[in-house]
Amino acid sequence: MKRTSLILLVLFSLLFASCQKTKTYKDKLKIQQELLDSQEIKIKNYSKALFSLDTANFAEEIRNIQSEFPVFLEGNLYDINAVNYLKGFATDTFCIRINKMAEEKFSNTDNLSKEIKSVYQLFKYYYPNIRIPEETYLYVSGIDYNTPSIMIMPNGTLISLDLYLSNENNLYDYIGMPRYRSYRCQPSFIARDLAESLYSTYIYKQQYQKDVLSEMIDSGKRLYFIEALNPSLPDSVLMGYTSKQMKWVKEFESDIWATIVGNDLLYAKGADVFRNLFGDGPFTQAFSNEAPARLGEYIGLQIIRSYMTNNDESLQEMLNNTDIQQIFQTSQYKPKRS
Repeated sequence: MKRTSLILLVLFSLLFASCQKTKTYKDKLKIQQELLDSQEIKIKNYSKALFSLDTANFAEEIRNIQSEFPVFLEGNLYDINAVNYLKGFATDTFCIRINKMAEEKFSNTDNLSKEIKSVYQLFKYYYPNIRIPEETYLYVSGIDYNTPSIMIMPNGTLISLDLYLSNENNLYDYIGMPRYRSYRCQPSFIARDLAESLYSTYIYKQQYQKDVLSEMIDSGKRLYFIEALNPSLPDSVLMGYTSKQMKWVKEFESDIWATIVGNDLLYAKGADVFRNLFGDGPFTQAFSNEAPARLGEYIGLQIIRSYMTNNDESLQEMLNNTDIQQIFQTSQYKPKRS
């Protein structure tokens, strides 16, 4: 065979091999727009309606909007105690203040509507047979950060706008919310949190008798699902890390993994181990004051990403796969030292 022909044959073989290369997880998350349903998004602002009522004639006016906001006003509004409770909320100076801040922050909801629509479209693409609420309600909760900022109810999805005010004027500091928590109270987290709420409502199946590995796999599945519904989401938002924390965890990923494996923690079940690897907080002291919390979740995400790159499975198949060992072994996860 001539030298030129041999070179061409080698080049052709390399080109063919590259074309046959397994798609990475990122490739799998790219869904063509024409494959998505064009659905209308109905967004209603309950707090705007509530705080606009004439308090001098509150009982009658609150009943007038009951049919428009049944998810909030399903009770008996001829009950004076129920009416007084709602009036007390609508006339509370702190609630009035945060509602005003929310109206200013979200005076234009076009971008928010697009983000919500995109999440819903991708969810329906992956799960066309699951019926999600037709209407999405915006409201203020009085900054009740012990309840989810986004809740999916049978007759509507509720988004608490006062939990996405970016800690303006140190608002969240004032009510005692930890900084690591208030960092995630930014508008850029709404679409992410909506996807997480869809996961917990419709997809997640409770697992019992967990060890560290199974908890990492479960966490990785949840985060990968959120990413599938928000393909362009930065890892910092996906994980809820600052840019500095994100830099640290990427730099020391192999060291985290080496510590987990080297200390025989993969199959550990102790409360202290779980708290160190999955507990929320400002940092993980067991590693470094610069290390973010929830390192086990981050490693779990990398395992699932590696699994989806190295296995020909759809999102649904991966989420339904309960064989933890098979996922772990075929993920071929092996972080490289930076």
